[in-house]
Amino acid sequence: MESEVHLLINRNLHSTIFELSVPGMISSVLMTMFQLVDAYWIGKLGTVALAAISGSAFVIWALISLTAMSANGITTLVAQNIGGLKINAARLSAGHGLILNTGIAIALSVIVFLFQDTLFAAMGFSDSVSDDARQYLSIISAGLFLLFGFTGLEAVFRGLGDTFTPTLIIAITLVLNAILDPVFIFGWFGLPELKIGGAALATVLSHGVAVLICLYFLRKKHFNPDFKLRIEWPIIRRILSIGLPIATGGFIFSFIYIFLTNIISKFGMPAVAAIGIGHRIEGVAWFACVGFSVAAATLVGQNVGAGRIKEAQRAAWWVNGYGVIVLLIVSIIFYVFPAELMGIFTNDQIVRAYGVEYLRIVAIFEIFLGFEVIMEGAFSGAGYTLPVMLVNVPLSAARIPLAWYLSVHLDWGINGVWWAIALSTFLKGFINAILFSAGLWKRKIPDQNNAFPTTLA
Repeated sequence: MESEVHLLINRNLHSTIFELSVPGMISSVLMTMFQLVDAYWIGKLGTVALAAISGSAFVIWALISLTAMSANGITTLVAQNIGGLKINAARLSAGHGLILNTGIAIALSVIVFLFQDTLFAAMGFSDSVSDDARQYLSIISAGLFLLFGFTGLEAVFRGLGDTFTPTLIIAITLVLNAILDPVFIFGWFGLPELKIGGAALATVLSHGVAVLICLYFLRKKHFNPDFKLRIEWPIIRRILSIGLPIATGGFIFSFIYIFLTNIISKFGMPAVAAIGIGHRIEGVAWFACVGFSVAAATLVGQNVGAGRIKEAQRAAWWVNGYGVIVLLIVSIIFYVFPAELMGIFTNDQIVRAYGVEYLRIVAIFEIFLGFEVIMEGAFSGAGYTLPVMLVNVPLSAARIPLAWYLSVHLDWGINGVWWAIALSTFLKGFINAILFSAGLWKRKIPDQNNAFPTTLA
């Protein structure tokens, strides 16, 4: 393990970026495909079911964003300890992070079960849409510990500098999900017809398989997370200090869509369906950025752990440069072929029209999505994520009044909501890039090295 890690942080930077980011990018796109596959099959059940899963997706995104409380901390501490060749400390950090991850998942499952009807009311769902959304979300929340479990284990692999293995695992489970979706939704082979609930069950079961495969591959790598009975609270606090700001920003970002959906629903359920499909399509760009963000977090983290601060900063900017190139291509596709992309998921002409406008508007500022997401990874790898929260939270929250002002007060209609989303993305990306360039994160590095016991090396 030590020689493997040494090679990772001393290889040619550009080839290493792609060795980390391409599998991470593919992995993230494959994760998006889970929702795209669900949307494809559920779309055959009608607009009501499609609107239900679109609204539920915002809640699920809010929940999954909270995995950052542990996942980001796991990646950072594993990467920094591996960079400093403190292998036992890396194992202990991974174990503590996974325990924390499970506890968070169980707590959130209970909260969702108790308050899901309140969430549906906040989104302005009709009774029929709420019924379908309740069926879908109840099953997802019951299996949330499996979704969280896979995310936490994936974070361990990322900290180790291995993005290929989790990509392979996701590919396997995606195929399983694609097979199980129609079986459970339509009741093939004599099984009960679960409709929208069948898609949720397929997602939960496939993630359960992913968890088992992850544990198998970690064992093969001789890196077993250390699940000590006695909790080292300094490690838990360090994990939370890294992950909580990211999780807070991600949760508020996702939770805001509950209120944005309320505004969108004033323009009819086709508009709600359109934003759901539009986000799934745009998710390809988002998670492509996440792939580069993984590379930034791992390279910055391992270089910081090895005391190579200049190399950490250089790596972050090169990762961003490659991300911009990819997003330029994505922007062109979104702007030139929006109707074709929307047509894959729906035949409803109104839904398609709304979605076409959404894709064209967000395409204008898609490059800044890269700065937002990739710089978040760089800050995370450095272990100083507070600036990201201070930028992302208020600007994400500003989407609500701005969407109302543009769509209602200025009478821009649904396009006002789309412009509110695009403009806030521009501001978040621009400001995060400036803050990273300012180098405030460097001042926190000396404290990080003493944030938890170093006698475990």
